[in-house]
Amino acid sequence: MAERKAGGPAEVKYTPLEFAREVLEVELWSKQEEVLAALPEHRRVAVKSGNGLGKGFCAAVAVLWFRHCHDPAIVLSTAPTFRQVRYILWRQIRRLHRKAKDTLGGKMLDTRWELAEDRFALGLCADTADQFQGFHSPNMLIVVDEAEGVSDEIHEAIEAVTTAADPLLLLIGNPTTVSGAFRRAFYQERHLYKTITISALDSPNVQAGKMVIPGLTSAKWVGEHRETWGEDNPIFRARVLGEFPDQAEDTLIRLSDIEAAAHGPDLDAADPGAGSQEEEVVLAVDVDRFGSGRSVILRRQGRRVRVSPKRGPRPGDTGSHPPGGLGAIAIGPGGNYLRAGATPARPMGRREMGSANRSGAAHPEVDHRRVHQPGDCPGGQPQRQDGEELRQQYPGQAGGISEVSGGRLYGGTPG
Repeated sequence: MAERKAGGPAEVKYTPLEFAREVLEVELWSKQEEVLAALPEHRRVAVKSGNGLGKGFCAAVAVLWFRHCHDPAIVLSTAPTFRQVRYILWRQIRRLHRKAKDTLGGKMLDTRWELAEDRFALGLCADTADQFQGFHSPNMLIVVDEAEGVSDEIHEAIEAVTTAADPLLLLIGNPTTVSGAFRRAFYQERHLYKTITISALDSPNVQAGKMVIPGLTSAKWVGEHRETWGEDNPIFRARVLGEFPDQAEDTLIRLSDIEAAAHGPDLDAADPGAGSQEEEVVLAVDVDRFGSGRSVILRRQGRRVRVSPKRGPRPGDTGSHPPGGLGAIAIGPGGNYLRAGATPARPMGRREMGSANRSGAAHPEVDHRRVHQPGDCPGGQPQRQDGEELRQQYPGQAGGISEVSGGRLYGGTPG
C-alpha cells in the first residue's frame, strides 16, 4: 500500500482523531477511528461499507481536518450527482463547521469553504472530467463519495490532479458493483491502497442488540434484511456486510470462484498426477460476436486447464476465429459436443451465423444434438453424427470428444 512521506510541506496541528475530539468535539466508533487514523499514514485510502455506518461522517471530518491543519491546502470532494455532493457530504460538513465556527473560520457556502485563495475546500459533481483540471497545491486531499457510482473517466481525471507533491486520496462507497475503479482499489490495485471494510455486524448497535449510537445501523434493520434478502444475496453482501457482490445478473461464474482458482494451490506440487492422460478431456467454448470481447476455447483434463491460443477476427468476418486445430464452430442456445481435431478452422460464414443467431434455432441442415467435423462435411454440407459415434469413429484423435454446456454447435468445411 502507498504510504505518505514523513514530514511534509506544512506542519500538521492535529491528527484527525485529535481534531475530531478537541476541535469538533464529536465521538467516533472504532471503524470511524480506523478510517481517520489511516489518513496521515497512507496516500490512498479506500473504504467499502454497508449502509448507515457513518462513512460519510468520516469524510466530512477528513475534509475539515485537512483544510484546517494544512497551509496551503486544497480539498476537492465529488460524488456521482450534485444532489449527493450538496445534500449528503456537504450537509455534514456545514453542520460540523457550525460546531466550531470560531476555530475553523473561513466563509462557508453550500459546497465551498474558503479561507484564502490557496486554502479552500470545494464540492464538484462527477459529471464531466474537465471540472478537475487546473487544481494544484503542495497539500491536496481528494474525497470521492459514493465512489462506486463514479465513472472510470472521472477517476482518470482525478489521477491527473494527484500530481501534487503529496496528494491524499480517499474513496468511500457501498460495494454494489462488480467492476470499475472503486472495486479495483480492493483487488487489482489493492497494493496501492490502505483498504478498510465496514460491516453492519461491527456496528455498536448490532453488537449490543440495542441503540447505542443514534443514527447507526440497528440490529433490527440487519435482522429484517437478513430475512428479506437472505445472507447469500448480493444485496445483503453489499448493503449489510460491506462486501462486493460475487456476480452481476448477467454473469455465469462468480468472481470469488475466479479469485479462489487464481490463487489456488500449485497442482504440480500438490498432485503430480493431476491431469493424466487417462482422465477425460472437457472443452469449454465462449464465442464472441458483438462488443470487444474475445473468443476463448478452454481445455480441461482433470484439474488441469489450458486456454488455447486466440486469433482476432479478419476484416469482414461476422464471427470470431476458433484457434487452429479445432473444427469450425459457432454457438447458439442449447448445449452439445465439440470435437478436437487437427484440421485448421475458419470462422463461420455470415449466412451460417445469421441463420443460427436470428431465432436461436438450429441450422436447417444441422441437428443440434450432433457435432460436425470439417472433414466430415462433403461439399460444405454438415453431416449429422452423435457425439458417442464420433468417439468411436475417431478414438485416436488428440483431445478426444467432450460435452460442452451452453451452446449448439454448427460445422462447415474448412477455409
